Amino acid sequence: MLKAEEDIQVFSTIAKIYRAMQRELNRRLESLNITYLDFLILKATNEGPITMVGLSKRFYVTQSAITSAVDRLESQHLVERKRSVEDRRVVVISITPKGKKVFEEGVKIYKELASEILEGMDGLDKVLVGLNKILERINEIESK
Repeated sequence: MLKAEEDIQVFSTIAKIYRAMQRELNRRLESLNITYLDFLILKATNEGPITMVGLSKRFYVTQSAITSAVDRLESQHLVERKRSVEDRRVVVISITPKGKKVFEEGVKIYKELASEILEGMDGLDKVLVGLNKILERINEIESK
């Protein structure tokens, strides 16, 4: 196989894996009344308050997608919006105690799925090294 065809096959396979995992996580997270994007937002806010723009950049989605997700999470009292003290134009998102509980349940679901998928697979340490190299290169290209 030609190098260019292999490169495309690697990217295509990574994209297919991501989409399949996202579909299955969405299905499993329904029990918590959240989506995979909601889970990612809860994860980010569990690490500390973050801006709407920060969420959008972190998860490579549009600001309107983040706004819709935060609206949904806020209506369930899982996160709260606050204006930044330094710059009132900036909206900061924080997780609530209820949001922390839902996030912890989501982590259990995420870990169960990861274990199911990766059970019995050898060489994952090498796969992880390779995937991290791909991610580093993408970040280098984006920062140019």
